[in-house]
Amino acid sequence: MPEDAAKPVLLSPRPELPDDTLIELLDMAPRIQQALKTEGLKTVGEVRETSDDVLLSFQNLGVGSVASLRETLGLPSCDGVRPVTGLKVKK
Repeated sequence: MPEDAAKPVLLSPRPELPDDTLIELLDMAPRIQQALKTEGLKTVGEVRETSDDVLLSFQNLGVGSVASLRETLGLPSCDGVRPVTGLKVKK
């Protein structure tokens, strides 16, 4: 069996991806993927709905990482659309 056969085909992050696309299938920095996974975000839609303030509160996600996510995933707004529950965000 060739070595490449065991590797999944990763998708390029882009605005056209459906909301139910799993983050683990995206070809993006492992540090960003791990930060999202650690915080329980599993799909592109969940990331799109999360506000900048919440994303910036994640360990290992800074302004550059959030800007990259906004650009490559076509995130609709800086404020997100899903209400934040159980998280305290510094303003």
